[in-house]
Order: sequence, then C-alpha cells, then structure tokens
Amino acid sequence: HGWPQVSAGLGLFCLGLGNKVLIANTLAPVADLAFNARQLDAGLAWFGLLAYALQLYYDFSGYSDMAVGLGRMFGFEFPRNFNARYLAESLTDFWRRWHISLSTFIRDFIYIPLGGNQHGFTRSQINIVIAMFISGIWHGAGTGFAIWGLLHGIGLVGYNLFVAIYQKPLPSWLGVLLTICYVGISWIFFRSNHLDTALIICK
Repeated sequence: HGWPQVSAGLGLFCLGLGNKVLIANTLAPVADLAFNARQLDAGLAWFGLLAYALQLYYDFSGYSDMAVGLGRMFGFEFPRNFNARYLAESLTDFWRRWHISLSTFIRDFIYIPLGGNQHGFTRSQINIVIAMFISGIWHGAGTGFAIWGLLHGIGLVGYNLFVAIYQKPLPSWLGVLLTICYVGISWIFFRSNHLDTALIICK
C-alpha cells in the first residue's frame, strides 16, 4: 500500500510510544507511593488508585497501539484492542472494550468450552465466574489476581441478574459511574503485592 500506510502506522506507533513512555511511566511512581506506603490517608489512597488506573489505561493502550502501528507499517492489519474502556456503561460493556484480544480469548477458549450460555441462565453465570477467575490467575499466581478475577466474575453476574430482574439496563450516566468505581476497586487487588496492602487501601 506504500508510503501512506507506512506513515499511518508510524504515527500510531509513535502515539503508543508516547502514551507508554511519557504518561504511563510518569504515573507509575505516583501509584507506587500509595501502594508501597506503610501508612496513608484517604486522599493519598484515592490519588494512588487514580494514578494506577490511568497508568494501566495508557500502558496497555500504548503497547497495543505500538503493535498495531508496527504491523501496519509492514502491511498487516491487527484489530483494535482497546476502545474507550473507562466510558463503559457496565462490566459487560467494559469487557467488550478492554483488552479485546484477551476478552475474546476468555470467551472462545474458557467460557464457551465450559458450556457458555447453552445450559440455562444459572449455569451460564457460574461459567462466567469460573472464566473470570481463570483469567485472574492467568495474570499471575498471587492472591490479588485471583480476587481481581472473582470480583469481575461476581460483578458481571450481579449486572446480569439486575437486567434479568428489571428487564432494562441502568441509566447511562449511572452505569458509567458505578462501572468505573467497581473497576477501580478491583484494580487495587490487581496491583497490590500483598493482600494486607489491598485491604489497607480499601479501608
């Protein structure tokens, strides 16, 4: 496709590199202050959590944009891996936007082989929890990763129950607010090296 495709890929690669180096790497020490602190007040805890949430945002999207841009420079078209994930209106919507390659893998190779939604509502919700728990421990063997996966599984089931009972989703603005708060709390366990640290920050 020539120079236009190469230049577009180079631009996307540079954007991803900038997000990773200039933003994510700058926010990382700020998050470390909170997650490594022996004592901290509510303000520092919230500030550290916000810094970590944004660090992840620009870190993950940064290396994804670098990969897509590099591929485009060589004539390969990789699918988009992130899509405005902190604007998700529910956890289901979040996983459609966040790390799309991972969520697709979880769906195709864990959730569907477990039976997916082919054996009734209750069984499908159990399969969701199992799939998210496995995705948690896939990130690492620590307790925090397992709790993170379980929190997302339980949150997904909770939202599905709400929709099943009330036959409608939450209002858009409320869904975004609750989702970002729930995702933020789950990040505490994803980031913390020790369960005690996570509980201190939650407190």
